[in-house]
Amino acid sequence: MFSIQIPALHGKHLREVLESIRSQSLQEYEVVVVNSGGDDVSDLIREFGFREIRRRARLLEARYLANLYSRGEYALLLDETRYLRKDALRMLSSNLHDMVIIGEREVGNSIWTRLAQLDKDNIMNCNAPEAIRGFALPRLFRRDILSAAMERLRAGLGDAFEEVVFPDHELIYYEASKISGDLFVLKEELIYHRGDEDLRGIARKYHRYGKSLRILKGTPYSFMTSISRKRRTICEGGLGDRLMLNLLYLARTLPFVLGYLLG
Repeated sequence: MFSIQIPALHGKHLREVLESIRSQSLQEYEVVVVNSGGDDVSDLIREFGFREIRRRARLLEARYLANLYSRGEYALLLDETRYLRKDALRMLSSNLHDMVIIGEREVGNSIWTRLAQLDKDNIMNCNAPEAIRGFALPRLFRRDILSAAMERLRAGLGDAFEEVVFPDHELIYYEASKISGDLFVLKEELIYHRGDEDLRGIARKYHRYGKSLRILKGTPYSFMTSISRKRRTICEGGLGDRLMLNLLYLARTLPFVLGYLLG
């Protein structure tokens, strides 16, 4: 059985996410939603009959709580902005590994959405499986491995564990990869993502991410605070696309660095 784990705060796209789960062609799942928002989010979870954990928690702790209250053999990590293609669980059931990176499709009509999709295309198609780690991260985990990774993070981060928003996903993968090397890349686009469609949304998100990264200083994960440690290989798109893609990276990097440096 799949345990679909969802941290929720604003609930803006949560109905779409829950409807995509309810309409799956394979119905062998449970859903655990950690509600860090309000009563409107609770009402929506109750409408679908899924399990709710009501707790004011930042992202990493919310993922921990969702996993703690799950029972399935495999955990699928979603968000309130990511919903599933109708056959997603059926496809995943035929590609079970300890960890699975899953193809995603950006949803939206803005230039920023188009560039975010081009970025995803470059990650999935132009980087070797070794380099893909840290950019595209597994969203499906064998749950016993995820549980062990979470406990290692709690021990390693100490009090900082409850404060981490970013890089929650990379931290989880880092510890999980020390337990198992069975990582599979499924390029099929089974997850749809409603990302930021304007510059203001990008700036706010990445400023928040930069602030969160500061929390790792003085922890065993401080090596992740090196902002320049990752390099993408860009091979998709023409010259104009590549120039515009660098504009996206700039729009993300500037607020990220300001958040990291100034808090």
